Amino acid sequence: MTSLHAEKQFEISSNRLYAQVCPSMGGRLLKLAVVDGPDILVPAEPQSFDTLTWPRGGAYPLVPYHNRIEGGRLVVGAETFDLPPHPAAMPHTLHGPGHTKPWQLVEHTPSRLVMRLSYDRDDHWPWAFEAFQDFELEGNVLTLALTLKNLDDRPMPGGLGWHPYFASPDPVSVDAKYRWPHGDDYLPLGDRVPVTNRQSTKYLPTQYLQDWTEAEIRNVDGFRSRVTATSAFMGLVVHRGDPAHICVEPVSHIANAWNLKDEPEMTGAKIMLPGEVLEGVVRVEVMQAG
Repeated sequence: MTSLHAEKQFEISSNRLYAQVCPSMGGRLLKLAVVDGPDILVPAEPQSFDTLTWPRGGAYPLVPYHNRIEGGRLVVGAETFDLPPHPAAMPHTLHGPGHTKPWQLVEHTPSRLVMRLSYDRDDHWPWAFEAFQDFELEGNVLTLALTLKNLDDRPMPGGLGWHPYFASPDPVSVDAKYRWPHGDDYLPLGDRVPVTNRQSTKYLPTQYLQDWTEAEIRNVDGFRSRVTATSAFMGLVVHRGDPAHICVEPVSHIANAWNLKDEPEMTGAKIMLPGEVLEGVVRVEVMQAG
């Protein structure tokens, strides 16, 4: 069993928003709120915790993959790798090891914070990589630039994602073109299907969506958030694990992408060459509902 500890927290702000970040807690954004207004994300308190039972609040990075890898098994070239399962997702893995390690502060200004993770090979991920999170607040917008680099001497499966817990009891509106149906174990069942009626899917507790441009979340006290991202984030996971919050997660690949039969161009199952870099940007724009 390993634990993470809240060693130091850092604040950034603009004239409209403020945020609190704790690199040692797995690179977590603990808080995003309107100045003199409501919380946009469910706050996560600075704390120590077991990395298998992390806090359900704030936001955390999903590197070098998100969601589940079926049976913990990856095949890359002629090699097969078996990863330890997560107890809450047996026999599969869950959400990658990037948020289970302390990150290091790289830069901190009043409105910007950059942190870095240098990951050595281990049982949970047998490739070395480096990742950066670059948070910046400007006016009513939070921008997060995520970067992943393969530091290993072998090709590595690689992906990006971000897992925020928005403080909202309401359904999310998303303009996605496709949805990947999944089973009770949260693995995709097969091929994607077109979204022909957005109303018919918006109340599903979990959705794996693809080819989207924006998602809109209704927050409390008359505020709303619009999430957009660069093309690296071809997928979006929408998941409600609790009535008080909803997770709206931009991701670069479909869950279990490397074990799906579809072409990598469709699933996002990227194999990164040594030294290759994957990067993407997420924007959260907070507005008063009108």
